[in-house]
Amino acid sequence: MRGDRRYIWRWLSGMLMLLLLTACSGSSSEGGEVPVPVPSPSDTTPDKPVLKIYIFPPNRPAITRAGDLGNVDASAEENKIHSLHVWVFDRDESNLPSSLSSSKLVGYISLGNLTLSESGTGEVTMEITDDFANKIMTSDTRPKVDVYVAANVSTGNCGISFETLTKKGTTTEGQLEPLFIGSGYFGVTSPVSGIPVDGLPMSGVLKEQRIAGTSPVFRVGTEQKLANVQLVRAVSKMRFVFCMSSTNNDDVAVNRIVLNGNVLPKEEYLFLTDDYNKVTPKYRLKGSEYEAQQTLVTIPAGTTIKKNDDPYSYSYDGNSSGQDYEDLINQGVADGKLSDLGTFYLRESDKALAGTINYSITPYGTTTQNEKTSTAYAMKNAGDFSRNHTWIVYGYFVTNGVLQLNVVELKNWEINETDREIYNW
Repeated sequence: MRGDRRYIWRWLSGMLMLLLLTACSGSSSEGGEVPVPVPSPSDTTPDKPVLKIYIFPPNRPAITRAGDLGNVDASAEENKIHSLHVWVFDRDESNLPSSLSSSKLVGYISLGNLTLSESGTGEVTMEITDDFANKIMTSDTRPKVDVYVAANVSTGNCGISFETLTKKGTTTEGQLEPLFIGSGYFGVTSPVSGIPVDGLPMSGVLKEQRIAGTSPVFRVGTEQKLANVQLVRAVSKMRFVFCMSSTNNDDVAVNRIVLNGNVLPKEEYLFLTDDYNKVTPKYRLKGSEYEAQQTLVTIPAGTTIKKNDDPYSYSYDGNSSGQDYEDLINQGVADGKLSDLGTFYLRESDKALAGTINYSITPYGTTTQNEKTSTAYAMKNAGDFSRNHTWIVYGYFVTNGVLQLNVVELKNWEINETDREIYNW
């Protein structure tokens, strides 16, 4: 019996620990819902009805799909939110399926320089109309809402202005849905090789969510769980890194990096559809026109390709995590062993990106430069450059003077069984 009691006690202790771990894991930010927070005693009751919305930052988790593994974090500047716009629309069930243009705006707020917690979510509190608050409290079934969030979207970096869409009571979903990033932004005619002043554009959509809470404080979600909006970057990143063997004494120059024509769409929609992470398509493009072939970057004459003793060690081995490989490349650049010749932020594509790297070699001991040579690079699968992805093209010169390429392929897109999987770099 004593042994049985000890066994039962150990079983109960184990179950208690499991329950505690489960309770802790429920606060994870890597899902579509977050637990309902406990109000602080110092919280004050607002004078007007408000709605609380929770927003996931775009950097948790950060998924590159490099190789078959990988989480790669974005930089602080890639994460920074300079401006935020949030719209909430009433989706009256009696009118569903209704035209998006008929949905009624019940709340709007704009914020600047917002900091979202890297380990959780950001809370946004907006005033809502008295009519909608009364509807929430008097309806037999709590109404559903659609939430749209845009961050770092401006005329300067996207060609999109919200000036005419921010008048409370007038904006409709039908006005937000068609907004798009055009060919003059994050394309190849004027490649974006750094973070714009207004930041990288992000957006998030959450549709047909219930309202919980009691007047005057409401929240999106149920009484048990808060639904949240996941911000997603509207662009992807492309990076070119080179080096040469220390035993190679040739004079090597990378002259140009070219992106082929007909691989980058001219326009993409700002907002995703609500089923973006559930079914195909995994991108949202506008129109069917593509950019013509363009040079991403012309490397200035005299640019030195850094040398190291083992160029092979910087090739992706197929086993390292995406973050490990990113760290390896970053450390190589920092140590002066790799040359980072270009990082570009581009609109998403449903095609396999491809292009050429033009280079020339002057053999050691001669003054005659060989004819410029082109080496092709290509992404393996169409659609692997959908928004929120990163791609590294690593090239190195050994002793034969030929450019060897190690293209870090993106993992095939996989449909997640959950409501919202987060696709970021």
